[in-house]
Amino acid sequence: MSKTCPNCGVNSPDNAKFCIECAESLEGVPINKEEKVKKAPSNSSSDDGGSLIPCIIGIIIVVIIVVAAAAFIFNSGGNQDTQKNVTLTLTEAYVYSSTYDGETTFYYSVSGYINNFPDDMDGYTIKTIYCDKDDKELVSTTEKMSYYKSYKDSDYAIVLSSYYTPNYLDVDHVTVQLIKDGVVLNEYKSNMNTNKLTQSPTTPTNNSSK
Repeated sequence: MSKTCPNCGVNSPDNAKFCIECAESLEGVPINKEEKVKKAPSNSSSDDGGSLIPCIIGIIIVVIIVVAAAAFIFNSGGNQDTQKNVTLTLTEAYVYSSTYDGETTFYYSVSGYINNFPDDMDGYTIKTIYCDKDDKELVSTTEKMSYYKSYKDSDYAIVLSSYYTPNYLDVDHVTVQLIKDGVVLNEYKSNMNTNKLTQSPTTPTNNSSK
């Protein structure tokens, strides 16, 4: 507490009889009652901590989403690259005939290479469509890629498709499709070579199916 000098306005201790500034008598001057203002305890630390927690959780969620999205894009890209890398190379499509005990059989065969076998062959199939000159399907064969697994490291062309019948099919060309999970990734065409025929297609044959 203090006394305020009526002459100069300077505060002096409450027990002072004269002003510490101008020596004016402070007799009869009332004592100032100073109120101590208590400062409320600060909750800034707890508030800051409380506000930081949602921010940290939000950041963690965003990071998880970004990582998951990146992994999905990476894996999808990897699968697409793998699918694009798997290709076929056709080397020959031909038909030849063989006669035994008066019966003639016509053999159709397509040879080629499977380039870049996928590590996981599940879902991969190779379909060979034998077509006439009007591109009409006469017959087709389908094999799982795993069927050719033993030829993975072979340097020689492999038989991708074979078909035999006692009835001659006037095949003009073949279309070989590389398929993954029912989706055609690519297709390849080759003309049918008939130079290996040893029996005239017009010769009557046994029409009973084998």
